Order: sequence, then C-alpha cells, then structure tokens
Amino acid sequence: MRTFAPLAFAAISGVVLWKLFATIMLPFLAVVLGLLGTALKFALIAGVGFFIYSMIRKRRDEAQV
Repeated sequence: MRTFAPLAFAAISGVVLWKLFATIMLPFLAVVLGLLGTALKFALIAGVGFFIYSMIRKRRDEAQV
C-alpha cells in the first residue's frame, strides 16, 4: 500500500493541474482562434474586393483602347 501512495498523489495532482491548465488555456485558445478566423474573413473579403476591382479595371482599359 505504501508504494501506491506516490502514484496516487501523482495522479491526483496531475488531474488537478490538468483542470487548472484547461481552465486557463481553453478560453485563451478560443480567443486566438476567433481572432485568426476574423483575420481570415477580412483577408478573404479584401481578396474578393481586389479581384472585382481588377476585373472592372481591365474592362475600362479595354474600352479606352
């Protein structure tokens, strides 16, 4: 029974530390992923806007020639 005490202590402290880590890191990870998703959305909108602008600009250049 004496040999299981350090193992039980390590397991219990591991569970407690895992819970503390999850409590702190999971909201941080959610914020980081949300900011990354927002940045990707803005980049996609900017890319689509640039694509449409380049299509309109080419038509204007062809009309002038």
